[in-house]
Amino acid sequence: KQKDSYGRTPLQMACRINSSFEVTFLLLNTWLSYKENRSKSSIMPLQRYIMYLQRCNHNFTGDVKALFSHLFALYNNDADNPSPNEIMDYFVQIELWNGVTLN
Repeated sequence: KQKDSYGRTPLQMACRINSSFEVTFLLLNTWLSYKENRSKSSIMPLQRYIMYLQRCNHNFTGDVKALFSHLFALYNNDADNPSPNEIMDYFVQIELWNGVTLN
């Protein structure tokens, strides 16, 4: 819930400084523990921020890319996305329990 003077959350800052998967995972799971963050209106600004970082040539590791890809796929109607069941299986596999509650 805390933000820096620019309005960035700890999760956004971790992404900005290219934190490890473990740090990003823990911050995302904590962020998703707040019910108000488990809606499209909260997920989409996070997606826009991640896309902004990628446009600025920010290189995420493959596991961090997969984490966000699965999260954002729940809210995008793209036919190339994994099914909701595949996404939930991924969240269960990595034990992102607050991600499992999204569907």
